[in-house]
Amino acid sequence: MVTNKRPTIDVQAGLKAFEEDLPRVLACLNVSSIEELGWGMPKPLTLLVPMSGKIGEKNDEYLLRLGFHAYRAWPPSAQFINPATNDYVYPQDQHFVPRLESNECRTHIAYDHTAEGKKIQLVCCSATFEFYDVLHSVDAAYIWSETDTFLKTINAIRRAFSESYKGRFEAHGK
Repeated sequence: MVTNKRPTIDVQAGLKAFEEDLPRVLACLNVSSIEELGWGMPKPLTLLVPMSGKIGEKNDEYLLRLGFHAYRAWPPSAQFINPATNDYVYPQDQHFVPRLESNECRTHIAYDHTAEGKKIQLVCCSATFEFYDVLHSVDAAYIWSETDTFLKTINAIRRAFSESYKGRFEAHGK
């Protein structure tokens, strides 16, 4: 994979690859349906994955939205969203984003996407689409491979929760 080139969208290939990989991932997790995991699929190219972070006795719940519009050539897009709207609007939804600060995965509520001239939420991890879309540099050992599945993305983010969760970003205006 070339990392100095923006990902290309291929919805049909993404849908086909996602449909192929979903049963493989479920089998790897020893379940037969996404419902058993608490996951949701509101659209054919969208997977919603509940996540949580714990500091002391406090447990914070989050909802991660994965998108498969360029999948498997590129990793799924990843964004933490407002569970009431299934969307992320900065700055009002920034408190729905966890503060993750591991070497493998960091979150940014308003990352400058200079090519687009706008700010985006960035789950800064080599297993996310946006990481490559902002032309982030990456060590060769961590580059997404077309043999990877979206479980790599979920596991990388879960590891960051367990290793470096720092709580929620503050609610806008506080």
